[in-house]
Amino acid sequence: MKKIWITSDCTCDMSEALLDEYEVEVIHFYITTDHGCFKDMAEMTATNVVEYFENGGTKISTAAPAVSEYTEFFERMLDKYEEIIHIAISSKLSLSYKNAITAAEQFGGRVKVFDSKHLATGMAHQIIRGVELARENKTAEEIVAILESMRDKISTGFIAENADYLYRTGRVNKFIKVVCSALKIHPVLTMKRGDLKLKTIQIGNYEESIIRYVRTELKKPSRIKRDRLFITYSTVSVRVLNIIRKQVGERCPFEKVWETKASATITSNCGANTIGILFVRE
Repeated sequence: MKKIWITSDCTCDMSEALLDEYEVEVIHFYITTDHGCFKDMAEMTATNVVEYFENGGTKISTAAPAVSEYTEFFERMLDKYEEIIHIAISSKLSLSYKNAITAAEQFGGRVKVFDSKHLATGMAHQIIRGVELARENKTAEEIVAILESMRDKISTGFIAENADYLYRTGRVNKFIKVVCSALKIHPVLTMKRGDLKLKTIQIGNYEESIIRYVRTELKKPSRIKRDRLFITYSTVSVRVLNIIRKQVGERCPFEKVWETKASATITSNCGANTIGILFVRE
């Protein structure tokens, strides 16, 4: 039995290959449409979300696992590990942290729930660091302290093609949605103090806006850790991915660049053709 290990929510957006490589177990969220309720990753993907709206779907909602599901999940994990650190999506975005905390209370301190204050692969940066520390035989307290110290250094942000999905989730009003579409305004979102906020906008051709977004995010390379970067997207063309790879390589080369697809939960809130570069600052 391993001493300490890391678990997380499926909203960390790590690929199956990365989850296997770092031996990370995740619990699944739920997506509800007028066709029913589906388990994220297992029964519904980002592509399914986009197809649903393209085919006339209008309503979608997401939900964290219930306390009972977290309890079951932690019980299974504690058969393999002495202690667990569960890295949850930001408590300001979901009930997952609260539900996980409630479930963890039943295990006598063997489960620690950590509020990532991020989503998507902003969480993944913390997960991978946590796994590295666990493999170095750090204590749970040491791991949590180090994750807390890096939390505010993570840059979690995205550029969205339009404001349609933000309107559906209530983050912007109808007027903003219409203006964004009419003027080709592309919202740039960022995690700030645990909440998803509008950071700025890009205007005009979307591919050119993506290039400007990448250049802006990486404009101070001396202040960026170069060990790893995530390119995370809902749906995107090979052409656009190649453009982003090229821009990243020219502006701020990283030791590892991972490309991962967003979960259905994340996609239902940000929309098709949303893409982000996520990294850690020095």
